[in-house]
Amino acid sequence: MYFFNLINKDHITRVLDIGCGTGALLPDLEALSPGKIIGADIDLEHLLLASTHSPDADLLGANVHRLPFPENSFDIVLCHYFLMWAGDAQHALQEMGRITRPGGTVVAFAEPDYGGRIDHPPQFTPIRDLQIAALQKAGADPLLGRKLRGMFWEAGFTDIEAGVYQGSLSRETTQEEIESEWKVLAADLADFLSDKELEEFQQHELSSRQKGTRLVYVPTFFTWGKVSDQNSGDPEPFKQV
Repeated sequence: MYFFNLINKDHITRVLDIGCGTGALLPDLEALSPGKIIGADIDLEHLLLASTHSPDADLLGANVHRLPFPENSFDIVLCHYFLMWAGDAQHALQEMGRITRPGGTVVAFAEPDYGGRIDHPPQFTPIRDLQIAALQKAGADPLLGRKLRGMFWEAGFTDIEAGVYQGSLSRETTQEEIESEWKVLAADLADFLSDKELEEFQQHELSSRQKGTRLVYVPTFFTWGKVSDQNSGDPEPFKQV
């Protein structure tokens, strides 16, 4: 993947993972990049957990809308499953660009679009609309994925590349994964469905899994672009990959 080739270049000296949470990406970033890895998140408890995963990474509490760095501070600024929770996502993206050097790269990974969620068999279709409502109530933008490429364009990035993660339906979902998915879903839908209704959905889920008919697909987008040099002129058209 192009991004992993990019981050492994010798000229990369400073990388910021904004909204790093508990540090899921930090070990991989440290393994891939010769540069200094910094993780930032507004939740200090998450950062405490991140410090156990990546004790050598620099971690700090920070709000993406008021990042405590001067302009041109980083070669790469990235986020993962984050902008949908950022409130004013466009402003967050612009702030990420502000602290990235000209010619540096801003990356947004794993931004889902629940409006494109596919559930099969048909009795599961209502889950999409219920989950959208639940995420909106929690302050998230469940349709952020489809907006991501346009947001990078509006922010003035160049050499924009955008795409959707490809998935595979060949691997069987484990019982542990099913239980984890339903735990998250039950929390999301607690204000919209009764315990009995959730239990009925879960029983349908188990039955469909056993029959091999269950399908869940949520399109998940990624986009990255370069911070333009002020003398470089207008942004170049995006590339879709």
